[in-house]
Amino acid sequence: MSEPEKKNRMDRLFARIESHGFESLTPSERSAFALRWLYVEVNNGGFDQFFFNYAGNLAGDALRGLEVLGAQGMANTLQRAMSIFPGGVVPSDQNERREFMCNSLTDEHKELLESLDTEFYESVEPVSDMLAAYIEKHPEEFPT
Repeated sequence: MSEPEKKNRMDRLFARIESHGFESLTPSERSAFALRWLYVEVNNGGFDQFFFNYAGNLAGDALRGLEVLGAQGMANTLQRAMSIFPGGVVPSDQNERREFMCNSLTDEHKELLESLDTEFYESVEPVSDMLAAYIEKHPEEFPT
């Protein structure tokens, strides 16, 4: 899938979310959307930024996407990052996440996130290619 095709697909997802809500996406589309935001946010400011911003709502969908793709290394990295939250469950409420991140993160949590940022940046798993191949093999899961 070429870069323009990827952009067009993502633009169509944004349009559908705007018009019908995130819930209108198929589970596979939600995972693809979440993976995009995982990479944008972590590459821009680390897991701290991913969880602090709206994109943190998508952590579960991103994890599911990585697991479906077979990107076990990245899935493990994300799962460990999610483990900073009680029970390893990232709160869906952004204010709750922000409050936790500002007031409850221990030095150990902060060190873990920093090490996971490095692990993420150094990963050689071709997640983008894996996602493109998955979309090609399962077009019925991506009707947009």
